[in-house]
Amino acid sequence: MTKICLGVPGLARGLTVLAGLAALPAVALAGPDWIEHGDAGSSFSSAQMANGIGGQLTSISGNLNSGFDGPDYEDCYIIKIVDPTTFRFEITNAGFDVQVWLFNITYAGAAYGLLANDDGLGEFGALITSHATDGTGVVIESPGDYMIAITGAGNVPLSRTGEIFHFSEPGEISGADGPGGLNPLSGWSGPGATGGYNIELTGSGAPTVPTPGTTAMLIASVGVMVGRRRR
Repeated sequence: MTKICLGVPGLARGLTVLAGLAALPAVALAGPDWIEHGDAGSSFSSAQMANGIGGQLTSISGNLNSGFDGPDYEDCYIIKIVDPTTFRFEITNAGFDVQVWLFNITYAGAAYGLLANDDGLGEFGALITSHATDGTGVVIESPGDYMIAITGAGNVPLSRTGEIFHFSEPGEISGADGPGGLNPLSGWSGPGATGGYNIELTGSGAPTVPTPGTTAMLIASVGVMVGRRRR
């Protein structure tokens, strides 16, 4: 019987190879910083906080559908705009005709329309930067938490006085110049096109302030913990 013995040099080479192999899955499994959990919701109170990994937020993936579990025609996420000068919110590879929306949010739970785009990167892509291109003069100047939303063609945001945005030209980045532009989001015209999507973000990060729904869950969790300690 022949015995094969590994000396230290052989062991070192083996560990080096293993280390190289261990690094491969990290590359292969690299994906979005935030993946939609359940339904991202249709309003500020039901939007998901896109926390990302280590405070970074460069991509979000999710899905809109009209399945048997109930229609899901809008997905809203809370993000932080870290650097307005470089901010980009774009979708380049959706499987449907997509539209994107950006809202200013308040502690009172209201979301006011700021910018929107329909087909700015072609039928299956859309883009919002920090400024409007339609002459409204809207510019995002301040870092902070904002709400982004994605819908399919045919589904637009509404306030109590009508559509929040109006697209005068194909592909424009529109300010909130519709008849409902001065009032907060109250609903959506729906339904719209559906499918999977991947959002790419630049100049953004994890949000600071939880949504009302997230805050309620945190308070409930703290209450349970305190109750257990008192017992």
